[in-house]
Amino acid sequence: MKKPNLRANSLKANPTNSNKVHAWTGVQLGVRPFLVDDIFREPTKEFLDTTVVEYLPFNTYDLWRLDRIQAICNNSPTTAAIIQQKVNYSLGDGFYSVPASTLSVLSSVKQQRIENAQITIEQEIELNAFLEKVNTEGESIEELSAKIFKDFASFGNAFIEVQRIKVGSTKKYYMRLLPITWCRPKKAAKDELYPTHVGISSEFEEHYVITPKDPIEIPLFPHFENFDGVEKSIIHLKNYEPTLVYWGIPDWVSAKIWSELEYRIPKFNQSKFENGFTPSAIISLYGSTNQEEAQEVVRAMRDCFTGTGNNSKMFIQALRDNSYKADVQVLSESNDGEFLQLQQMAQQAIVAAHRWTMSLTGLRTAGSLGTNQQIRSEFDIVYNTVIRPMQRLFLTKFLNPVIQDAGVFLEKDWSNIAIDIAKPMPVSFAGDLDVKAVLTMDEQRAELGFQPIKKENTGLDTQPLPEQNLGA
Repeated sequence: MKKPNLRANSLKANPTNSNKVHAWTGVQLGVRPFLVDDIFREPTKEFLDTTVVEYLPFNTYDLWRLDRIQAICNNSPTTAAIIQQKVNYSLGDGFYSVPASTLSVLSSVKQQRIENAQITIEQEIELNAFLEKVNTEGESIEELSAKIFKDFASFGNAFIEVQRIKVGSTKKYYMRLLPITWCRPKKAAKDELYPTHVGISSEFEEHYVITPKDPIEIPLFPHFENFDGVEKSIIHLKNYEPTLVYWGIPDWVSAKIWSELEYRIPKFNQSKFENGFTPSAIISLYGSTNQEEAQEVVRAMRDCFTGTGNNSKMFIQALRDNSYKADVQVLSESNDGEFLQLQQMAQQAIVAAHRWTMSLTGLRTAGSLGTNQQIRSEFDIVYNTVIRPMQRLFLTKFLNPVIQDAGVFLEKDWSNIAIDIAKPMPVSFAGDLDVKAVLTMDEQRAELGFQPIKKENTGLDTQPLPEQNLGA
């Protein structure tokens, strides 16, 4: 038997008015969009001393449950596009090894240790083999990282489970992303400030308040506990927000209403197409006719004035009695481009909340040419202020500490190795260069899909012609 959806706050009709028809209660299937109109009460923080639940749900802010964030990420085109761009840019051009001393806080100490650090090719081969398969699903570190960045960019939170498995002399070290709807931090004790465990249960997704019978409590990294022979720990990456302890929130939280509007605008127009078509005219015919004659007249009028090629025809009546004349009321509606300006405002507000730029999003800006140089400059700003901080949190709180822990458990010498992410280049310099000045004739032909020129047949050199050289 299918369980009812208890997450949605369904509206109940007033029992005293059960015989009356309320259209709005009949079509309301989810949470009402706006319960309060006061901007200073949306969102409203819920204080922990007013709750009795042991595992804190994602309800730090009123109306900001995970399903509403998911709905915005799926239905707001601008929000979805920027989030996916954040994921792609955060993955960069791949991972590469650096001396572990690069994680030092002081630059002078960092430089001194880098000069003395040496990473051997054997260490890199061992680490690469470990990162090629990081869980039983066969995911590589790149595939796992893409999921982690997607959760973090969408919800401001990500939960990664770390497992130490030992069977005889065989050791395995796995890590996997947990569904965010299954995870809830356990409420800290009175003498503690931060949570020490995270409750895991699929039943958390089925109900919002009621605590499941037997949730699994996994300690936060670097602490491990044994579960049926498997040592487990969990890493909670969260976007810091003042006054919050258990959860983070998305960095684009201020665009919540604008993201909803971006979805509601096309939905409104879609509803108009499906349900809001209006007739072009209302024609009332008077006269003493029976039902069959009336149907015949209506059918004749429809065939004469509807369909391709029948528009803009004259409607002429020849009547003996003025009381039998037709009453024709022509209707007109001018709603072309409805909410166009509001949609543009919503896009700009969403881009600003994400700390993104219109050019990187793919939206045109009036008066801007959108050159490659402009895109590169805007990307540098976005990379340094949005992407790189996200990468640093990922590297310092998850990947590099886990690699060090895995090295100790697997008895590998990885103490001097750290992982970093190569900076991506969304727009290369190829368009700004003179092809003839930097490529030989054979390289140019290869770019066009042609074979190289043979010297013995043509006598032509494969190097650039004299007039093609930079010094010419």
